[in-house]
Amino acid sequence: MVCMHPMNQHSSRIRPSTPGSAGSNVRVILLVAAACLLAALLAGCDTQRSPDDLVPPPAAPQIEPIPAPWTDEALKEVVELQVERDGEGLQTLLESEDSRIRARAALALASVQDPDAFEGLTVLLADPEPSVRLEAAFALGQISLPDGGSALLAALDEEDDPAVRLRLLEAIGKRVARGVGDRVMAFEPRDSTEDAHHRMALARMALGGVIPEGAVPHLVEGLSHSDPAIRKASAYLFGRSITPEGWSHERDRLREALDSLGRDDPAAIQLVRGIGQLRDWADRDRLLDWLREGRDWRIRVAAAQALGIRPLLDAEGVGDALATAMETDPSGHVAVAAATSLTGGADLSPALLDRARSWVREGPADRWSAQAPVVEYLAAIREVEPVMAWARRVGDTYPSAAMVALDLVALDGDESVTRFMEELADHRDGQVRGMALRMLGNRWRSATVNEEEMARIGRLLAERLAQGTPAEAVGAAQALRSRVYQGVVPDQVLLEAAHGRLDQRDSDPAPVVVEVLELLEVLTDQPAPETELPELERQVDWAALEALGPAPRLRLETEVGEAVFRLLPSQAPLTVQTLAELGATGAYRDVPFHRVVPGFVAQGGDLMLGDGTGTPGFTIRSEFTRLPFQRGVLGMASSGKDTEDAQFFVTHGQAPHLDGNYTSFGWLESGADVVDGILAGHRILELEVLPGSGG
Repeated sequence: MVCMHPMNQHSSRIRPSTPGSAGSNVRVILLVAAACLLAALLAGCDTQRSPDDLVPPPAAPQIEPIPAPWTDEALKEVVELQVERDGEGLQTLLESEDSRIRARAALALASVQDPDAFEGLTVLLADPEPSVRLEAAFALGQISLPDGGSALLAALDEEDDPAVRLRLLEAIGKRVARGVGDRVMAFEPRDSTEDAHHRMALARMALGGVIPEGAVPHLVEGLSHSDPAIRKASAYLFGRSITPEGWSHERDRLREALDSLGRDDPAAIQLVRGIGQLRDWADRDRLLDWLREGRDWRIRVAAAQALGIRPLLDAEGVGDALATAMETDPSGHVAVAAATSLTGGADLSPALLDRARSWVREGPADRWSAQAPVVEYLAAIREVEPVMAWARRVGDTYPSAAMVALDLVALDGDESVTRFMEELADHRDGQVRGMALRMLGNRWRSATVNEEEMARIGRLLAERLAQGTPAEAVGAAQALRSRVYQGVVPDQVLLEAAHGRLDQRDSDPAPVVVEVLELLEVLTDQPAPETELPELERQVDWAALEALGPAPRLRLETEVGEAVFRLLPSQAPLTVQTLAELGATGAYRDVPFHRVVPGFVAQGGDLMLGDGTGTPGFTIRSEFTRLPFQRGVLGMASSGKDTEDAQFFVTHGQAPHLDGNYTSFGWLESGADVVDGILAGHRILELEVLPGSGG
């Protein structure tokens, strides 16, 4: 289960770099260290300061409050209709005499996304209550607009409430169609906040294929604005574009704007990505400088990713620069991005290949996530032994590294790989054991396995099915469904293992029970015995939400440290309730962040398998809220609407393309350095939701 990749304009492998050659970097590092040491003696320079220290913590978002639904039976009914996806019932409530009900029904329709609600929501754009108009504008940004957005623009012309005007601009950026764009371009903002929102709307329209005349020059002009929010919004188009075709004629002005920015300006993140899309060798030194001098790790990540796009990757010195960033950058994210760029777009030269092998063989174990892209490259060129050696070196301390290695060597038919899988089937970590068992059980598909080995593997699978952890049981059951084990392992052994596990169903997670039942159907050629399973879709527990209060906090303790998030139960009650319940049972303990995309998100919460493919055995409804995805926002991972379960993510920066597509339900209050420090494989030690009644 994944959330959308933030930079779909590049390949999935994009990266960082450092300046010049390895030798020049060493000289720069020595000179900087000497200068800082001298300054420390003379003026108290902090020799431990890294560029990452300059990334500011996120500000609390401005979220217009709404009544807590658990305080009123009528509001509860609206939320329950939302969970049931009853668009017709919610449309009826848009005509309620109670403005709170009208507003809440509009917010609910933003999640239901019923296109038949267009007319009723449009009527509410003229409602006497600003809160109702605001929710109607948000909901209209979530559905298709038969009029192309004309009603939104007409409402904007008449609207005086500042918050409603911003929601109208947001909806216009999401949904306006061809033929209406020129009217958006002609809009005149009343202040700098509206100006930034207007430019973001233009950028989002352009990304959707609606580019009004004059929009690109207007955005380019905004790159040199004195207001950082306007610069940031103006840059968004250039960093998110799949191709520079619509704006490449402005390349020189973009370069001038980028060169003029401060080295910690967030607008540089998108501009650096955009410059990379030009694929011009002339930008090599510019991008290398941003990698070296960017004072925000996200800017350096963007530079590394830009340099990983060919032909820039082939330019002289770029490979060395990426390798140096991989090895020495103080940010683990930059190291990962550099390694991904270095190995993702071209064949390595002999010198760089030797350097990469050394990094895998000798690099610090705690930088394993920056070694993983190189390990993937080695596996692709059929160097399997270094992959397994790396897993043995770092995989005990960092179980996720062992899982990466298992996945990379799974299709190699060498006997040593079979032995490697058997070795990891006894790993200290249950999720590693489960993955190893699943792959070992399917080994016959990619390697020659004689009958004696098949029998040994089959008995091991049966043993772990009966007595292993839930992850082991799932892996064993999935492998044993292959009929190749029937006749090699006595049927009675397999049946006893399956029935023995089924006897534990009251203490096992639902996915284990489901896998065992499916195995029994294969073994017996009969329907599985009737077994009561938990509901696949969860319902709102109003008493639990009332106990949490309107302002609960989520305390996330990780291997890196502790972060605290303010939650939004009024807009996302089912989501907050679910995480609170799971956290109270200890379900998140020792669960990894299995997917970390530098500059985008850190994602974790796969309670079963730990690799993003597991499920807790239930789903919850999407609850699209008005909280925008900015730095430090909590969101729920999904593989499509209404498929959320226990997996969540935290954003590294602005991601407007996620707004209204993923449930956002909280924002970071403390621990920005912790969120920035989470790399793939780092584990959750504790997740708990603490009641709160503050505003």
